[in-house]
Amino acid sequence: MFKDFKLKIKNYVTKLQSLSENKKKIILWATVVFLGLIMGYFWVKSVIYKLNNLENIDLEFPELEINNNDIKTNLLENSQNQNIENINITE
Repeated sequence: MFKDFKLKIKNYVTKLQSLSENKKKIILWATVVFLGLIMGYFWVKSVIYKLNNLENIDLEFPELEINNNDIKTNLLENSQNQNIENINITE
């Protein structure tokens, strides 16, 4: 039985080798697309399963107190530092 199977595979491979290059490429790409669809199906199933099993994650971020004066001061200092660097570079 194993010898019959081995012989059938050998005959099939010989038949494939005798095909033209275009037919070989068509068979190759059909196989790649078929396997890609199968893998994509299982990937989508896995993603759906994982998304359905996610627990509600409660992320608590601390409230940030931002003072507008601090922002303006930092922006002013940064722009002055950049101006000083530009002056040093051009000299």
